[in-house]
Amino acid sequence: MDECPRCGWPQSKIYELLSRHLTSEGVVTYTRCACGAVQMRVQPFDAGRVVTVGD
Repeated sequence: MDECPRCGWPQSKIYELLSRHLTSEGVVTYTRCACGAVQMRVQPFDAGRVVTVGD
């Protein structure tokens, strides 16, 4: 889903940040859309990519 199902506002443009919390699963963010809808977003932690290796 690339836009708000209520009003079509692009999900990539956060209208208002309400709160952000670290959890064991990742980062949970609560935002408000331009139409007033509150949205919960989850950005899971991942292992990341290896950019260099040392001896």
